[in-house]
Amino acid sequence: MPAVLPTTDVRNMLSTTWNVSSITLPVFVIPNDPNTPIRQDLRANANPGDRIIIRPDAASEEEIPIGTWIYGNRIYKIVLELRTNVNRQRLWDLKDEIRRICHNQMHLLTNFQRVQYKNFVEMVEEQQNIWTGRVQLELVNSAVLLEI
Repeated sequence: MPAVLPTTDVRNMLSTTWNVSSITLPVFVIPNDPNTPIRQDLRANANPGDRIIIRPDAASEEEIPIGTWIYGNRIYKIVLELRTNVNRQRLWDLKDEIRRICHNQMHLLTNFQRVQYKNFVEMVEEQQNIWTGRVQLELVNSAVLLEI
């Protein structure tokens, strides 16, 4: 198992390599309970700025044995929930910056061999002037020793 939780590794990767000249650094949130819905007020007078909530996906770890089951592949699935009250373009800018970081940092995490950007799903709630989306990432360790 990695020394650092996958969600913490993703937060550290994003916060240290974010290009603040193109888009302001958002607030990164890792909830204590991944099943509890998070409500946040994004209005300018309350908590201004964009939010990225980092949580494990439903099946947060997948182990695929190789051959005699001594070695295998481990995949950690992470979901990033993007929230902004600026506009729809800002949501896509956030997604593009995350994608850029994942491709640039693909092999540079210490605890994982590869970071893979998987997909983006936009969930527009224009009646509330909040734009949301979900980015799915995978942190992959291939051909690692499965025995503890």
